[in-house]
Amino acid sequence: MRKQRCVFVTLLFFIILTIFVGTSVGITAHAQQRKKSSAKKAISNKKGKASSRVAVRRGKSTTRSSKFIAGKSSRRRGRESQVSSNQLLLRKGGKLTRAERMALATSSRRRSRARYLARLRALQAHDSALRNIAASNIQNDDTRGEDPEVRAAVMNALQGRSGTAVVMDPSSGRVYSVVNQKMALGSPVKPCSTVKMIVGLAALHEGVFDPNQDVQLSTRYSMNLTDALAHSNNPVFQVLGRMLGYERVVKYALDFGFGSKTGINYRSESEGFLPDEGEQETGHMSSHGDGFGVTAIQLAAFTGAIANGGNLYTPRVTRTAQEARNFVPELKRKIDMSPEDRMRMLAGMMGAVNYGTAKLAYNPLGQVAGKTGTCTGNRDRLGLFTSFSSVDNPRLVVTVITTGSTEAGRRAAEIAGRIYSTISPRFFKDRLATPSASAGTEIPSGQKTGNVKN
Repeated sequence: MRKQRCVFVTLLFFIILTIFVGTSVGITAHAQQRKKSSAKKAISNKKGKASSRVAVRRGKSTTRSSKFIAGKSSRRRGRESQVSSNQLLLRKGGKLTRAERMALATSSRRRSRARYLARLRALQAHDSALRNIAASNIQNDDTRGEDPEVRAAVMNALQGRSGTAVVMDPSSGRVYSVVNQKMALGSPVKPCSTVKMIVGLAALHEGVFDPNQDVQLSTRYSMNLTDALAHSNNPVFQVLGRMLGYERVVKYALDFGFGSKTGINYRSESEGFLPDEGEQETGHMSSHGDGFGVTAIQLAAFTGAIANGGNLYTPRVTRTAQEARNFVPELKRKIDMSPEDRMRMLAGMMGAVNYGTAKLAYNPLGQVAGKTGTCTGNRDRLGLFTSFSSVDNPRLVVTVITTGSTEAGRRAAEIAGRIYSTISPRFFKDRLATPSASAGTEIPSGQKTGNVKN
């Protein structure tokens, strides 16, 4: 009996325990399920609130969308175009697809093109300002006593460019016209390669080299004086300048009329300036004109002296008819120039026109001899050409200087060529019927050519 009760109590205990455990597990699961459902409801509520706020914003922006969408898309494209290639490479770890590389290249080309166009516009604006200044100066020129036909020819040849031109008689110094007198007389410029005429004559007179031999530039390269002048070879004149030395180069420049006023009867003439010793390297000074400041009237007077055999005349314009009738040349200085040295210089100057840097100055009525110059002055490019015609009977000196972003000696030679073309029929009337044999003289080019053309 007791055994049966014990079994019954034990069984009852297990039944009660099982019921209690099951109830506890159920309560726990239900609690967890309630927590999960509460969390889901909270998330859905947040999403709902966020979506409602977005809807409100969309509703507000809809009223302005027609005005905003285009601007927003253009700004987005602008921001995207501003992303640099470096940033893109960083994002891609240095690896770009072909399409991305092409896009970057296109963007880079566009930026380069934009920079180039901006610089071009700035240069064009500066050139326009220079032309306006030149035009203003020309309006203030003192034209009393000038030859109106020659002046008109110069004006037409310049074609509104920023520059100056001098036309005079090399046999007397009589001035026919000076266009843009402020620049021609009062604005010294770097002579560029026209300084090679000074150095060439000085080297010939001093005998620092054998003119019958080429100037040796290296063990495998040399050039004669004629071709060096015709092609404006810088190394040849750097060698000659170093042979002469600073003192002799400056001495001859002074003797040829540079560094002092010509004495022309116009107002406000400048004496120009010469290089200071030690500030310029003699070789570069002798090929590019570093340290020099020369005026167009100084160049014209010096060129006239080469044309006539060494007479450096004071340039003069006859203001009245009486002055013209009583005009007497005023000799300022006699330059020591042997006929042989002069002819050697003329060979190179004729070569410049016939086959060298000044071919655009060629004129069929008279052999033109001249020298070009191209370099950068204080800021702007310079184009120079100083010349005379004709070699066998010099009657005209034409010196042209232009300034601007694209100027060069060949452009100045072209302007001089137009001047010669217009006025030569008047000064060489006899050759219209019987052309001079020298009018078509050709100087054969040497085997070696220069490496710099200016």
